[in-house]
Amino acid sequence: MSGTASSRPRVLVVTTVHPPDDPRIRYKTAASLAEDFAVRLATRAPGPDDTRGLDSVVLGGSRPRRALRALRQMLRRDVDLVSVHDPELLPVALLARLLRRVPVVFDVHEDLPVRAGLSRRQPAAGDRGSAVRARVGPWLARRVLHVVERLVVVTLAEEGYARDFRHAHPVLPNHLLVEVLPPPSANATGGGVVYLGDVTAARGVPVLLEAVASGLPGRTLHLIGRCAPGLADELRRRADELGVSLEVHGWMPLPAALRLVAVAEVAACPLTDHPAYRRSLPTKVLEYLAVGVPVVASDLPGTREVVEGLPGVVLVAPDRVDELARGLATAADPALRAAAVQGVAAVRERFGWPDERIRQVYRDVVPAAER
Repeated sequence: MSGTASSRPRVLVVTTVHPPDDPRIRYKTAASLAEDFAVRLATRAPGPDDTRGLDSVVLGGSRPRRALRALRQMLRRDVDLVSVHDPELLPVALLARLLRRVPVVFDVHEDLPVRAGLSRRQPAAGDRGSAVRARVGPWLARRVLHVVERLVVVTLAEEGYARDFRHAHPVLPNHLLVEVLPPPSANATGGGVVYLGDVTAARGVPVLLEAVASGLPGRTLHLIGRCAPGLADELRRRADELGVSLEVHGWMPLPAALRLVAVAEVAACPLTDHPAYRRSLPTKVLEYLAVGVPVVASDLPGTREVVEGLPGVVLVAPDRVDELARGLATAADPALRAAAVQGVAAVRERFGWPDERIRQVYRDVVPAAER
């Protein structure tokens, strides 16, 4: 599709929950669509760090206020298509579709029925409310999705999400943005252990800290990603007790984060055996391998199905400090790094972001009159 930005159809990419620079939304979806559309990205404050190739709108206030502000953006007359990335935004997106007949694409990032069955807090023994939620939540979520798929275009981040729908939908796997990947480093002595992603207990970071202390003593542990201040303080205290050098970097733009990953000695994906993670493939595992860093990952079905057998991968039982410690020591073998570096080209070729596929999906959604 050609033409100036003003003559091209305008797509509103909107999220009120994800970070403004969420890689799938900002660096993948929005960047791909900018080739064919004039893109407006509406996100939480402070907005995306990098606004090249798009317009940016900040949706301020509480979550309900952000949703109302998102609705106002959807109702603008210069919006030809809406790309929604939060299930919380479906009510306002459906309202915009009803009022304006604007086409809507709903990009499913996670296993929504599983999420609907999980309690937001640790349930107490005999908590009947959590038990009811675990049974009713997934059933209700699937019924809602069956209605939604009749009204909007659905895209899926993983093949496994298809089981929650009655009809087939395009799968746009959350694979690698190859153009931002730095070159691999054949020698990363002193690079330490790196973890990329939200820093939480459910994602296994406290277990990783304990494992570094026993499996690779003397190495620095680098944590790259959002981390609650209370957890960061707790991790620092524990690192001091264990004698581990800990760097809590916080959130970093994806290109900068990957440059730090590329010089690490070992990378880790220590997810706990949590229902939300069990069937999914963590993108970070592919990113580690795509820059030639050996990776130790929890042996969960979604991860094993994709990466088992790839050079540079060590799978270990989740939630086990001893298993993870042995895996880190194994991954630090220079021979494993050499194998990971050797496999970089194949990983990048096999797991590249489907740029043309997503553009075609959205081109097919735009009314013929707008092309």
